[in-house]
Amino acid sequence: MFKKRNNRLAKPVIRAIKIYQYTLSPDKWLPSFWLKGRICAHEPHCSKYSIAALKRYGFWPGIFYSTDRVLHCTASMHKNYDPDHYRVVFFSSAPIGVPFLEALAQDKRFEVVGVVTQCDKPSGRWMEMCENIIKETAKKINKQENLDSENFIATPTKLHPEKSEEGYEFSQRIKEKKPDLLVVIAYGKIIPQAILDIPKIAPINVHGSLLPKYRGASPIQSTLLNNDKETGITIMKMDATMDTGNMIDILRFRIPFQWTTKDLIAEMEKIGPNFLNNTLRKYGKKLLGEVAQQEQKASYCGKIEKESWLIDPRNDTIETIYNKYRAFALWPKIYFILNDKRVIIEHLELNEPIYNSNDQTPLFQDKTLNPAVLDIQLKPEGKKTTPRKEFVNGYIK
Repeated sequence: MFKKRNNRLAKPVIRAIKIYQYTLSPDKWLPSFWLKGRICAHEPHCSKYSIAALKRYGFWPGIFYSTDRVLHCTASMHKNYDPDHYRVVFFSSAPIGVPFLEALAQDKRFEVVGVVTQCDKPSGRWMEMCENIIKETAKKINKQENLDSENFIATPTKLHPEKSEEGYEFSQRIKEKKPDLLVVIAYGKIIPQAILDIPKIAPINVHGSLLPKYRGASPIQSTLLNNDKETGITIMKMDATMDTGNMIDILRFRIPFQWTTKDLIAEMEKIGPNFLNNTLRKYGKKLLGEVAQQEQKASYCGKIEKESWLIDPRNDTIETIYNKYRAFALWPKIYFILNDKRVIIEHLELNEPIYNSNDQTPLFQDKTLNPAVLDIQLKPEGKKTTPRKEFVNGYIK
């Protein structure tokens, strides 16, 4: 009811603005031959912007946006591109991208005009071809908005327009969408500069660390492996190299002792989408600038190697083991070798005060577990998950 009333109230205001355009507006009335572009430096000009805002947002939000635009418009301004909403092409291939894509699609300040993700891949016991979760989400959005599915979703294998016909066709497809912004989060491929140059405003990356720390493929895992007490999300303008672009804004938060990768990702999925949307809006309005990264403080993290999640419970310190457990709790989980069999640590819960005074001691000492261990669940190869007491009595000698 409120939405319908809001839209009804907007109609007479739109009519009034159109009358103004053809009677008094310096952009359309008779003096426009001399005054066009000299009174309003915005693109689109204020009256056109106001009509678009009222149509898109309804009366009250539309009035607010229109008034704010007029109050910030002076003849002395430099030419300023300032649309009523921003057209976005979204790049992602990982589950963490889902809430960001959904938030952009639901926010009227943005219009998702395309989604780019990786190709379907074989999965499961029978290695059947499966769509990734970003493509599934894009299809739902596509259905809700009644868009052309084939044109809305792209899964290119090659991106560079100068190195392949597929890359050229992909770049033309992106250009046709006339995006204001490219938004990239965990896409999984290097995007060439020729594609990054397409959006009218900027290509934007959402990175899961406090840049310039942990540039690269595994920032969330690296944060926990190094036992950092704080992390966050960095919104940056992309360039052709890995995570080196200018920073636009940073959202910081503390890391509780018991949090694992799963908890960190859940927190980023919870607080990140709203932060991204507001940052994009402020950046588009030129309320936020860019800050260059300090190269001397940069650190890099690559893809996680297989040997990273192997531990030695009798020699590795509980600190090392717990850091690895937290980092790899979501995937692939840490393990050790016992009697030539793998034993996966499914769950590990520690007492923080006791841990702080025993962090340099191993997990196992003879048949005794480290005193910091509150709970541990282990899964021997080919067996069911085994609780602490049963495992110690049955396996540790």
